[in-house]
Amino acid sequence: MDSHVRRDRTPPARRAPASRRSALTVAGAAVVLAACEAPGMPSSPAASGQAGTKPAGTSGTEIRIQTVTQPDMGGWIEEALKQDIDGRKAKQPNVSVKVETFGAWTDKYLPEMEKVWASGTPGDLVWYPPRHRSHLIWGSRRNLVRDLTSDLRGQKFDLGQFYKASIDQNSEAGKVFFLPYVSEPVCPIVAVNKGAVQSAGLTMPTDDWTFDDLAEWGQKAAGRGLYGYSRADSGNDAFTSSPFLRQWGVEPVDPTGRKATFLDTRDAFVQALTFRANLVGNWKVSPPASPPPNYINLFGQEQKLLAMDGWPVRIGWLPKQFKSLDVEFLLTPTVRKGDKRRSLLNEHVFGITKATKNPDEALAVLTWLAGKEMAVQGVTQGFKGPNARPDAWSDPRILDRAPIYKRLRTLMEGIEADYLVANFRGEEFDTATNWGAVERGEMTPAAMADEVQRKAQEVLDRQPVA
Repeated sequence: MDSHVRRDRTPPARRAPASRRSALTVAGAAVVLAACEAPGMPSSPAASGQAGTKPAGTSGTEIRIQTVTQPDMGGWIEEALKQDIDGRKAKQPNVSVKVETFGAWTDKYLPEMEKVWASGTPGDLVWYPPRHRSHLIWGSRRNLVRDLTSDLRGQKFDLGQFYKASIDQNSEAGKVFFLPYVSEPVCPIVAVNKGAVQSAGLTMPTDDWTFDDLAEWGQKAAGRGLYGYSRADSGNDAFTSSPFLRQWGVEPVDPTGRKATFLDTRDAFVQALTFRANLVGNWKVSPPASPPPNYINLFGQEQKLLAMDGWPVRIGWLPKQFKSLDVEFLLTPTVRKGDKRRSLLNEHVFGITKATKNPDEALAVLTWLAGKEMAVQGVTQGFKGPNARPDAWSDPRILDRAPIYKRLRTLMEGIEADYLVANFRGEEFDTATNWGAVERGEMTPAAMADEVQRKAQEVLDRQPVA
């Protein structure tokens, strides 16, 4: 991964020009990138914060949400306000909501937010994509966001509406600092172009396939001049490839978050890297790794790519973007038939700034963002992934529209927490664990395994972020 990495979850037609997740360039890229935290965020908000102001000419309160431009973030929130999802206006008749966006992803957003704090103009709600608890340093320890615990208790807000893993991940020392807006397993699905598979005379993959089954099938596609499969969204680092690594029994760090553990299962790690290298090099199952291919175009426009890993948001976006395609979604393969499926909890969260002048109104907007209806409508309208709410994951409007969620729900119910990077250098850790050189044929899997371990431990040995 590059030093500022983003997760590409935006179809080409919805992507901001020349500029995260959804935000690769218009040309696209094969690697879906995981967020990088910019250093040097201020230690506390400016005392002259302007959050919670009254719009000119009105007697009401304006709550400002600061986030990124992506369709699943700023885009869906703007649309949800227009649609008045869950009757927000009637519940807060004197509160207007303004969405302010600062770039497409964290490489733009975090430096811009630093300027916002320094200028004394923070909003009321701020977004963050947690990586290995980095958001707790960014928000709570730097005194940027409020402790929500007493506010939620005062409003009798039931945190039991969310999966426990999510609340645990957004808390520190028993205090809740963020609420989830998107909560999902990391890249748990494979999107398959069913029509292209049938045209090629191949059988459809199934949920019980192993990685070996997928590779054998992909080689048959290669014999027909097609690419059978691309890792696409699942990337080539310890975060985006966490389901893949965990299926092989590989963990990046120990429970303390201080020791890199790739070599604790060295043989399995080398086997996993060898598999990925063979997909590109020996077997020609996947597109060449350099230059990074535009896998969205290969899949949906050129239809030369039959299957690719994806984030849950692809379940809504791909059929919406490519209406003529018959796309079927399957669960990520396992190493051996019958193995337990494993993943990791990925989230996008919002917190309330210390600068807000209207914490009650801001909390009502925050709980609206984290509400069931925002989750259900965001999924069914194809804007975003689901939230950490059992009531959303079991809602028939989602399940009827996309049956894959019935199988994903079991995975979500037993979701494993994001691994801890104890010095809060989570994005640096992810960058250090990139193994793209293996896919490019520049390094052997064995040498790459040692290199990843060494670089990962170097990050963990650095001083904690202050």
